[in-house]
Amino acid sequence: MARSLADDDAVPNGWRTRQPGCAIWVIIAIFRGLLEAVFYSIYYIPSFLRQSPRWTYREAYTTRLFKGCFRIITEIGFTQSLSLEPGKLGDRWVTIDPAPASAYCGDFTSDTIKPETVGGTWYPKLPSKQSLLEEQGLVVLSFHSGSLLTYRLAGGSNPTPYPGAMQDAVTAYIYLIKEMGISPSRIILAGDSTGSTIAVALLRYLVSIKDVQDHELAHLPPPKACFLFSPSVEYCFEGDPEAVSANRNIKTDYVEARLSRPPETVRLDDPYISPALHPFATPVPIFIQAGGVEVLCDSVRGFFNAMSAIPGNVAEHFEVPDVPHDIYVVGHLLGWPKEQEDIHEAAARFVLQ
Repeated sequence: MARSLADDDAVPNGWRTRQPGCAIWVIIAIFRGLLEAVFYSIYYIPSFLRQSPRWTYREAYTTRLFKGCFRIITEIGFTQSLSLEPGKLGDRWVTIDPAPASAYCGDFTSDTIKPETVGGTWYPKLPSKQSLLEEQGLVVLSFHSGSLLTYRLAGGSNPTPYPGAMQDAVTAYIYLIKEMGISPSRIILAGDSTGSTIAVALLRYLVSIKDVQDHELAHLPPPKACFLFSPSVEYCFEGDPEAVSANRNIKTDYVEARLSRPPETVRLDDPYISPALHPFATPVPIFIQAGGVEVLCDSVRGFFNAMSAIPGNVAEHFEVPDVPHDIYVVGHLLGWPKEQEDIHEAAARFVLQ
């Protein structure tokens, strides 16, 4: 039976998440990690002992080390405290004030969670408004991977709950259109892992407001496309540690059984965080990528099938064999640089066809 509410210990809150317990456990974990690093450096020499016999030694070993890092992060409940200061990013970093309150309606409104100033990074550099108008190229609005609870820059020990991350997505989208003068038809929504949850939520939100009178986005064209890489699209599964532990790909992925930190204030089968269970019509073409041996492989395929079954929807499913989660981002680190490049090229072909 699918889980509809977050587990009581979905967010770590034990002694290891507080000082001095956290510091003590980090020391223990580092020592444990060193022993495991030595052990697996030998254990994975024979290919039949690796997570997959088709993997190279480097792929098996680095994925195992990555898994160890994820385990430590999960055990201590680590979340990164971020600020709105640019730091080394310089003028590539921008802060974005919330749009008028009327821009956030329906499920993206809350009595307690309000839109706030957020930050974003331009890549490769901050363009001028004039250059954006002259070049008429595509702009990717990308939502990074990370827990829905900690997406907003409040982060740290006091994360902002749902729908804060969704409000931030609306804020960023309106910034590109209203302040930077970019037509929605030139914008590609993108996200990897839990960042994809936010990208799909924004896509659904844009559909929902089409009939909202006087909404500033209602009469604008839709985005050019949506890219989803190893997307989190079924929190009824991802928020259930037992189901994740029993998944056929748990041994070949670096994610932990406690795969994500699901929102405590919303049902896990909510359409905005489990879109695989609630497909919807959209005029925006969707590129959906998954690794063939990642834990999310089956739920991603189910999401693609559900969305493709709706008349008028355009979607492409690009499954990369024998790779784990989010190779779109970490392929070069774990030993799959070619597969990472293949994903980038497939997404580019999809939007240009």
